[in-house]
This record gives sequence, structure tokens and C-alpha cells, in this order.
Amino acid sequence: MARALAILDSIDVSQLSPKDSTARECLKRTFARPPEVEDLPPRSRRILNAYRLYWQDAMLRRATTAEAEHALLDSLRGILSIPPTDTTRAATLDDASERARIAIGDEGLFALTGVTQPYYELMIWREQAPTTYRLKLPEKTIEVHVVFLDRFVSLGWAGYATCGRAHSGGWATKDSLFALKSSYDLESENFRVSYLAHEGRHFSDYGRFPKLEQPELEYRAKLTELAMSKTTTYDLMVGFARMNGPDRSIPHQFANYWVARNMSRAVFQADGVVDDAGRWRSVPADRIRREARRLLQENDKELARMGAAAVDRFLPG
Repeated sequence: MARALAILDSIDVSQLSPKDSTARECLKRTFARPPEVEDLPPRSRRILNAYRLYWQDAMLRRATTAEAEHALLDSLRGILSIPPTDTTRAATLDDASERARIAIGDEGLFALTGVTQPYYELMIWREQAPTTYRLKLPEKTIEVHVVFLDRFVSLGWAGYATCGRAHSGGWATKDSLFALKSSYDLESENFRVSYLAHEGRHFSDYGRFPKLEQPELEYRAKLTELAMSKTTTYDLMVGFARMNGPDRSIPHQFANYWVARNMSRAVFQADGVVDDAGRWRSVPADRIRREARRLLQENDKELARMGAAAVDRFLPG
């Protein structure tokens, strides 16, 4: 973030669109001073402030990741009255963050805590409403419970780091899917495929492959998106090819790399990632969908051979 702010300072503001100019000023304001105090109940307000200070320290490299996490733990201990000498699970940041989620709920709000790599996460919202969908995955039809979330106070560390321009649109648990209502047109393919099919794949895989790690889960979900897409096939494929990375600790980009690499090999017989949009658009979209479905089916067989109940990873790196 320190490098990003330096780059923003070097940009000729007159060349930016009004939207980008507003984002630039928001980012500079967000990271140049202590976090803004939100109008929330007392504990929730203090918890959110502690997380935002942690995100600032970690992203601006004012502290190492370990130091920033330790400072967050100390703050949560104080807010939640967890004694520093506690040697039970309450002494860990994982447990403290779960206690923070419960404390926020006790004040009438809803929250998500835990880790969204590479940072500890905190999303807070005021309203939610459940519904049920029947989802046809490539291999079977499942029933999924979707909870629509609204009136957000915190969009998590990604939303904080981008002034709301990039953040999670939803997630899956073993029981339900959660979706940010404002992020989707419910009639769009973006919702039906990139959210519902993607998260539905996670929901299904949690039961089929209970130990599978996040990069592998994302790889399978992104192949599912490609296989089930209709109007967004090219955009998805090019997006995966261009937004990839070799770092397993950043699961989405890592999964993008292996989807793009394996699809490039299947379609072009290429050794590496083909990220040229023109080349992908020269291929019939139906072929891209067929290859994605084939890779997914082959992966199903591979996981069965490795032991569905025990397999945790299959991607190199």
C-alpha cells in the first residue's frame, strides 16, 4: 500500500476520470490518518477500529504481519475482556476473532470473521434475508440456501484497501451460501454463474472433499464457472488468464494461474498461460466450455483416486 500511495501521488490527476479521481482521494485519506469512527454500538465500534488499525499497519508495512496480528490480539483481548494470561484457546487470534463476531451479534449486527488470505477478516452488515435455490451443477443438481446480506458497515480488508471498489461478493459455508445483495443483478449470469455456481461448487465440495484446501477449491469453482457460462465465457477466460499469480497463499490468483495454464494447454497446446484476448476469442466459446467441463471431470476422477475423504491438495506449488 505504501508503494501504491506513492504511485497515486505521481499520477497526473487531470488525466483521471471523476470516478478514479474520487478513488485516489479516498485511498489517500483512508491510509493517511487513523480510521474513521463509525456510528455503531460501543463494542462493535471498538472492534472495527481495531481491525482497521491492523489492516493499516500490515498494508503500510508499519509492522510485520506477526506484529500487526499480535497488536490486534491485544486490542481484542482488551475489548472482549480476555485476560492476557489466559492459556486456553482464548489466547489465540482465531478464537478472539470468533468471540468478536459473537460480541458484534450481541449488539444486533451481523459479522464475518476468520481469515481471507492474507489477512484476518471483518465484514459487518445490518440486514440479511434467506432464500433457497435449486442449482444444476455439471454433474448433479443440488439445493442451496442463500442468505442475502445488506446495509454493510465494513466490506472487509479488500473493501477497505480499495475504498469499496473490490471486495468479496459472497462466500459459502457447509450449511449456506452468503451473498452481498448490492453486488448482483439476480437475473444476470454474473449472479447465476460467477456467484451461485461458483459458491455452489464450494458448498458441494465441502461435503465431497472435506479436507480440500482453498486453492484447490477455487480451481474447481472457476472451472465450474467456465463450464456453466453462456454469455460471459470469454470475459471469464481472459480474466483468469490475466489475473493470475504463482503464490499459493493468495488462493484466487493461484487458482486462476492453474485454470489458465491447463486451459491454455487443452485449447492451444501451449506450455504456459495464453493471456491474449484475441486468441481466446478466436476459439468457439462452446469449445472453451467443453474443455473446462472435461478438466473438471478428470479432476473428479483424480480426487477419487487420491481418496475423497483425505485429499487436501493436488495443485503443484
